Amino acid sequence: MAVQTPPMAMADGEERGAVLELATAAVERAGLRPKVTFIPWRRAQEMVSGGKDLLITPLTWLPSRADKFTWIGPICRMERSIASIKDRIDSLDQAKRERRILVVGAGSAQEIQLRDWGYPPELIVATPLGTREVDMLTSGRVDGWYSGTAQIRWRWNRDGRKERLIIGNAIIVDQIHLACSRDCDPTLAATLRGALQSLRDDGTADRILARYDLYY
Repeated sequence: MAVQTPPMAMADGEERGAVLELATAAVERAGLRPKVTFIPWRRAQEMVSGGKDLLITPLTWLPSRADKFTWIGPICRMERSIASIKDRIDSLDQAKRERRILVVGAGSAQEIQLRDWGYPPELIVATPLGTREVDMLTSGRVDGWYSGTAQIRWRWNRDGRKERLIIGNAIIVDQIHLACSRDCDPTLAATLRGALQSLRDDGTADRILARYDLYY
């Protein structure tokens, strides 16, 4: 299961995205044939967590997710920041103090992080991941967009926006993972971990990530 989150995973076009490329390469190196399905992110997480031997990516490890999945391994690091088109937002303390309304993808790590960190719920706007964030920011409906910095830049450039985009300091840098259902065959999990590690060992992972300006 995946979700449209350029440049990590993409359902359209020739490029599949750095994380999806690596995940499918690991599955293939494990001797399996991957079948990728893109569905809304909250539903994808529920289906994989409650299913058996299903894979999901790009998924961020969070304390609230720790026991809901079998974690295969990290794929890349992700810097997250807040983008705006008016005043720069460099921290959540600043955003909270200034009562900034932030848009996030529904069910995303960003939404969970804001809620876990005590950001005022009335200042959080959750929209289906990878859909309306750019439009909400440029229309003035929100003050900032909290997401992966690489995702923000990719979406902005792809949409050809003319407004000046202001990206603040990194809020956090964490890791994107490949994960399996909580009920995941131990042999399958071990095989996939080995395959993912071999992609790092032979340099394949670095080459794929570099094409998307991401890193391990």
